[in-house]
Amino acid sequence: MDKEWISAIQSECGLPQFKPNSTSWAWEKKAFAIWQMSGDECELLSIAVEQAERGKGLAKMLMEHCHKELVKLGAKNFFLEVRENNTAAISLYKKLGYEKISERKGYYANGENATIMKLISNH
Repeated sequence: MDKEWISAIQSECGLPQFKPNSTSWAWEKKAFAIWQMSGDECELLSIAVEQAERGKGLAKMLMEHCHKELVKLGAKNFFLEVRENNTAAISLYKKLGYEKISERKGYYANGENATIMKLISNH
């Protein structure tokens, strides 16, 4: 895993930096996802697609790949949080079977709320 590349994309997207104790996947060095697994629960910590590659379905392919691989590792429950105004991401997550289960008021540094989602139906 190319940590420097991931760090650069995270900075470009304003995301938290790579967590080395996490499970990570990259998709042709155009997109990445970082997951943290605890028991049979898995949380998406970070996902990003390079600016020039957005809109090509890479995030969906990467999420589907990660779900399959994490199930092989014993994951049964998947969670994530997303900025409430990130409608593109929320739409993708809903298409993958995630549903809103809660929210965190003022979670982000700019005061924006986080929507907490859980994968309800395994695809």
